[in-house]
Amino acid sequence: MRKTYAKTTSAVLAAALLGTTAACASDGGSGEGDGTVTVGAILSMSGVYSTLGPPAKNAMQMGLEALNERGFEVDGRQYEMRIEFADDRSDAATSGVTALRELAQAEEVPVVAYGLGSDTYVPQLERTPLPMVNIIDSVYPSILDLSDHFFRTRGDSPTYVPGCLYYARQELDVDSISVITAAGEAYGEGLTQLVEQSAEREGVDIAASTEFPLGATDYSNAIDRAVAADPDAIYLSSVTAVILPVLKQLRQSGWDGPVLHSAGVNPEQAEAILGGGFNSIMEDNYDCAGTMPATSDNPATVAFAEDYVERYNEYPQDLTMWAYDFPFIVAEAMAQAGTTTDREAIEAALHEIGVPEGTVSGWLPGQDGQLFTERMARTESEVSTWCSEGQTLGSVMRFDVEDGQVVEPELVEDPCA
Repeated sequence: MRKTYAKTTSAVLAAALLGTTAACASDGGSGEGDGTVTVGAILSMSGVYSTLGPPAKNAMQMGLEALNERGFEVDGRQYEMRIEFADDRSDAATSGVTALRELAQAEEVPVVAYGLGSDTYVPQLERTPLPMVNIIDSVYPSILDLSDHFFRTRGDSPTYVPGCLYYARQELDVDSISVITAAGEAYGEGLTQLVEQSAEREGVDIAASTEFPLGATDYSNAIDRAVAADPDAIYLSSVTAVILPVLKQLRQSGWDGPVLHSAGVNPEQAEAILGGGFNSIMEDNYDCAGTMPATSDNPATVAFAEDYVERYNEYPQDLTMWAYDFPFIVAEAMAQAGTTTDREAIEAALHEIGVPEGTVSGWLPGQDGQLFTERMARTESEVSTWCSEGQTLGSVMRFDVEDGQVVEPELVEDPCA
């Protein structure tokens, strides 16, 4: 049975889009002798995925400062943590691999956080094994299948895509849907597979499935074929920077029906990418992904969102809360392993740790209380919608997924209150 409740937290809205920043290195040693430990982070600070890297870095620095205010104890000794940041320039196969080699071999860091490019890191991990904690990549099939050294701080695509089709069928009365995919982009192609599976489960017909090449700027052929199939809704498969230009052309083509996606678009991104007419373009949009910090009903998550806006003057993405928690996760694993340098022991501890004190993501622990279940940590998923009056987001449904089926959906009575 679905639960319905009134929304109790207001969405946080800021006006500025943070500019891309260069990668920077932090000071401090990496060993146990000086009371500091350095870990690594490879993020997309520039390039096509630069909507992801800077917010992740901002939040990770916030979490690092919070952790270091109290310090953490390993084998009876107090430590502080430092993070060595590197920019993969949205090209993990070249810049990312070079950064990982530097961090793993030259800097000898015990743990690395990263965003994208899992498949390109596998050969390096075979030569120099160390745990890598992914803070965003939920591509299907799972990156966790590529290497036993990967851990992930978010649910994979099958934990949230079904919510799109469930909500479309149950709440929007959608009987048919067209899908537009960025061909050659792994996340988008995986989303399309899951949409097709979930549509069959929910009794929604796929009216058309079209695609455009990644990097294209004219999407008219894909849009025309999708619209010509006369669907009740359209799903756009890819990341924020890719789907928003498609959405703009889709609206310009005359389509005014529901649009669904799983990109985690925030208000600043919408305005920056779509331009002056972003508010009307974003109407009747539904985003199915991880819970946004500003739309969460978890007090710690909402407090983090407010702090993030005050500090950076931008709306926090879902990945920001996972990035904030990264230093706490590593500290907890080191404390349990009794070492800040033994990669194998720290990796083993990651399998066993519970939800660390001080984290803000509202983790859903496993049956035995562990943070990671089969190397995947999870938070709640949601369907959010665009609120035109406030030019912001509101949560319309929170849910979980078991075996591909939406369970315990909670509808929000007034998402834009």
